[in-house]
Amino acid sequence: MRYLLFAVIGYAVLYLTVWLHEVGHSFWECHFGVKQGWLKVNVKPYIFFSTPGEVDMEAWNRLNAKQYALIAYGGVFANAIWAFIAGVILKAVLVDNLYWNMALWLFITLHTAEIFSYLFIGSLYLVSDMAIIAEHMPKLRIVNICVGLLLTAVYLFLLKSVPGDFQVFVVIWNAVTVVSMCAGRIIFFIKSRRG
Repeated sequence: MRYLLFAVIGYAVLYLTVWLHEVGHSFWECHFGVKQGWLKVNVKPYIFFSTPGEVDMEAWNRLNAKQYALIAYGGVFANAIWAFIAGVILKAVLVDNLYWNMALWLFITLHTAEIFSYLFIGSLYLVSDMAIIAEHMPKLRIVNICVGLLLTAVYLFLLKSVPGDFQVFVVIWNAVTVVSMCAGRIIFFIKSRRG
């Protein structure tokens, strides 16, 4: 029963992580006038192929390179902010409940996984947000790889720091998530380029 509850919490935290990532993109799209309603994002229950939603393509095509980059980075900016907030909560408040504690650790590690997987893996094999950045600001690709590599070390340190009560679950959940996210982005990117 305990691991079933872990899995339910894991799914909820993963869904929230992806939703907040897409809201990060959507915020900048609204800011630059290519979308209305920054909370309206497309995250299906199966999570894969999530997007910040429809944009006004005419307005999108008028954006400059900096605006494209800010929109593309919007998701990882949101992930960084939420991981930091969860880290502060974890440090400042003694969370005594096993399930809440695990949820916070999942929240931090999954947000960090999103960031490192986009910046490092997504810049090595250009897909999704990193392909947009490389197209409009190609010099940032090497910066993304370097920052992503540094964050990989931070991510591994975080996984090593997860309390033993649920460390194995959090590490496995993260590993499956990273592999799935990267594979899903590649498939989505290839499909979107063809269609």
